[in-house]
Parts: sequence; C-alpha cells; structure tokens
Amino acid sequence: MWGTLNFQTNVGLAVMALVIAAGLYLVFFARDDKPPSVIVKTIKQPAAQAAAKKPSRENYAAVMRELDDEQKTVLGLIIDGGGSALQSELVDKTSLGKVKVTRVLDSLEVKGLIERRRRGMTNVVVLKPV
Repeated sequence: MWGTLNFQTNVGLAVMALVIAAGLYLVFFARDDKPPSVIVKTIKQPAAQAAAKKPSRENYAAVMRELDDEQKTVLGLIIDGGGSALQSELVDKTSLGKVKVTRVLDSLEVKGLIERRRRGMTNVVVLKPV
C-alpha cells in the first residue's frame, strides 16, 4: 500500500514539474514577433450624396399635404431634427400632451412615415425615407 502511494505522489510531482517547465518556457522563450493584424476599412461618401440623404421639408411636401395640423407639426419637428428626435422632446416642443403625441406618432407609424425605437425610458423617433 505504501509503495502505491509513493508511486502516485512521484507521478503527481513529475506532472507538476512538466507543467511548470512548459509554462516557464512559454513565458521566457516563446516569441510572437508578428503584431496582431487589424483591418480597418473606412467608407467615404461624396458630399453631394450625403446631402441628398438629409431629410428636408421639400422632400416631404406631398406627404405633408395629406396630414392634419398636429401630424404636420410633429413630422416637421422630426424633419428639422435631421430625421430623428426623442419622443420626450416632441412633447416639450409642442403644445400637445404625452398621450396626444403618442397617438399622432401611432398614426404616422401606421402610414409608414416614421419608426419608433426604444431607448431607455423614451423612444427615438426616426424618419423613414419617402
């Protein structure tokens, strides 16, 4: 019995010595001369193309004719905000209440003009292209 215990102890110590030796070799002698390769690709748009994507009231003139006054007000604020606005900002900038702004945004979303995305405790209202 004692012979088996000594054998197992010696095998365990030998395995530990090999692991320690391999670790020391990797720490001190292994080299990684190649720097990590990172590929960064930037895409630049021409200024005319970027300006064409910015929403303006002229682009939405035909759509605005079909809307009522409250919808025109809210859609105009979104357009003036560069195509996006926080729903809480729309409530602050208009004389409408939270519920009325929500209903107006619901109707604009049904018509396919906007999309709401949840951000924390409020929504970001994003204009869809026409």
